[in-house]
Amino acid sequence: MDQLGLLELIREALIAVVHEMRANVIRSSYSSVIYEGHDFSCALLTADGRHVAQSDGDTPIHIIAVPYSARVVIEAFRDDIHEGDVFLHNDPYTGGTHLNDILMLHPVFSGGRLVLFAAIRYHWADVGGMTAGSLSGQATEIYQEGMRIAPTRICEKGAMNETFLRLLVENMRLPAERMGDFNAMHGTGRKAEAHVRRLLDRFGPDDLLTAIEEILRRSEDVMRRRIRELEDGDYHAEGYIESDGVSPESLVGRLKLTIRGDEMTADFSGASTQAAGPTNVGPSMALTSLGAITKAFLDPHTPINHGSFEPVTIIAPEGTIVNARHPAPCGGMVEVKALMDTLVATALGQAVPEMKVGDLKGGANHVYTTGRYPDREGIFILYEWPSGGTGASDGVDGNNCMRQYNEGDFNSIHAIEVVESQYPLRVERSELRVGSCGDGKFRGGLGLRRDLRLLSPSGALSVLTDKCVIPPVGVHGAANGAANNFVVIRDGEIVQPSPVPGKASGFPLREGDVVRYETAGGGGYGDPLDRDPRRVARDVRLGYITARIADIRYGVVLDGSGTVDDAATDRRRRESWDARVYLTLEAANEDGYAGDRRMFRIPSRIADRVGAAEGDLVEIFAGTGPLVRGWVEIDDSNGAAAMRVGPHTLRLLAAAAGDSAEIRPTLREPLA
Repeated sequence: MDQLGLLELIREALIAVVHEMRANVIRSSYSSVIYEGHDFSCALLTADGRHVAQSDGDTPIHIIAVPYSARVVIEAFRDDIHEGDVFLHNDPYTGGTHLNDILMLHPVFSGGRLVLFAAIRYHWADVGGMTAGSLSGQATEIYQEGMRIAPTRICEKGAMNETFLRLLVENMRLPAERMGDFNAMHGTGRKAEAHVRRLLDRFGPDDLLTAIEEILRRSEDVMRRRIRELEDGDYHAEGYIESDGVSPESLVGRLKLTIRGDEMTADFSGASTQAAGPTNVGPSMALTSLGAITKAFLDPHTPINHGSFEPVTIIAPEGTIVNARHPAPCGGMVEVKALMDTLVATALGQAVPEMKVGDLKGGANHVYTTGRYPDREGIFILYEWPSGGTGASDGVDGNNCMRQYNEGDFNSIHAIEVVESQYPLRVERSELRVGSCGDGKFRGGLGLRRDLRLLSPSGALSVLTDKCVIPPVGVHGAANGAANNFVVIRDGEIVQPSPVPGKASGFPLREGDVVRYETAGGGGYGDPLDRDPRRVARDVRLGYITARIADIRYGVVLDGSGTVDDAATDRRRRESWDARVYLTLEAANEDGYAGDRRMFRIPSRIADRVGAAEGDLVEIFAGTGPLVRGWVEIDDSNGAAAMRVGPHTLRLLAAAAGDSAEIRPTLREPLA
């Protein structure tokens, strides 16, 4: 066999070990979060903590962060790592994600030498803390989110530390389930060790390790070639998290993406100071975002390993939402990562225009419905992370209620049969959310609507998500998707579970209450008035949008049979085009801000035409550059249809003074 064939054989053999790990986890886990939701990942690492192999189903949120955790464990124990040891870690400040994601590391030895690690990162349904499920939209310190595990040896030379393990799980809800999941992880790691030893015997340790280094080097070479094909330059992006759960004020994320030769630098300087609430991440998430999006855009077809990330440099200032320090809560790490994903996709989409894509549903949409069983002892914890619409791209509509490209094979939602058979809940509806797509020449995907009725005497609801106020953005002139919405229906009336949308913490539920999920739609791509009217009519026939939406948002008029009226559509589209509002961009010395919010000073007559009041969120768009969002500040000192913007706004818009820019409000709710 030639060298290339041998490398491919070894690479696929390593990936097969990870596939077997995943199968073991799904078969043996106790929690529906794992066997139904697949909220876990597996990997093999080098002895110094570099990522060697994963499967297609593993999620970048878990996997790209694993080397950070592994290196912390290696540094903590150095030469004191032995055959039969097992290590745990979940600390966000040193490479973890959020506290629910527990990493277990199994060292693999050959002839007394540490050669590899088998790694499993696993979302435990509860790790203690202030609310059932541990993820609270209103946590203000890490201690309220559960048990924080610094690098810890839970098993030494095959002897389990039962005292520490018992201490750990007894400080978590449903300790029997936690022990079951721990044992599933531990058994999977032991099985992986055995598989790797067989590979070591088959190929020989030296040849296997040499092949791994060559595989990593080749992956690095591929990524460097892809980066070298891009135009050198600085590319900018900006976006917002709508609140931290403590204050309704929004938080900003900024990115300068620099491409020089075969290297890429992502500078997240300018992000908001770390938040009082849970919308923070530790240092691993910046690379997780950049790595996942870069791999998806530039090299989507080759397997993932550490080599793909070697050409990348990250700048994430400490003490900000993108690299928080103790004791900041980090339960909402997916929400911050989703913002960083959007920033990277926006910036990279300028360097690779054909890869522009509408924004995704937002964060994880963590929803915990909890309570006591009515017919037996104990509590139940249903954890769901309902999917939403994915963004559109050139030539392709977004997907409806699907997991996105950076979420692995997470299920879109728990099966109704699982929910109703295991929890005192009834799923009364689970359907597409009509009209939630972001309008465009290619529309974004639709979100989900789901109603769950509580059948036990009492319960509680916790929600941690984003994009309930600031919806997913469209690209290339398209409209945003509808915003997330999580509410309770009580006696036919809508009850808000929190004064800050998307950030609920243990809201009391009564028997008969309905928890309603309405997830965001994906952002569109291209001008909605350029969408083929026949495709719009098809969307109406399929129930994705209504005839009214077709008329108002796409300028498509249908007759009584649902057929396109071409003449009326031409007239309607000309009217819609003429009704758009444009401003001339004038250069200012500096950008306007109120706290972290970008402010747009516009004349009142322009605000009236747009339908925006003081403090409303609007977006502007100039040519083919990105959309830029800001909040309205009425300014009647300049009666002209003009707006003064600073140099950073012009950079974000990829525009110059004197250019014309469309201004429009964001759409938060679908039309009926």
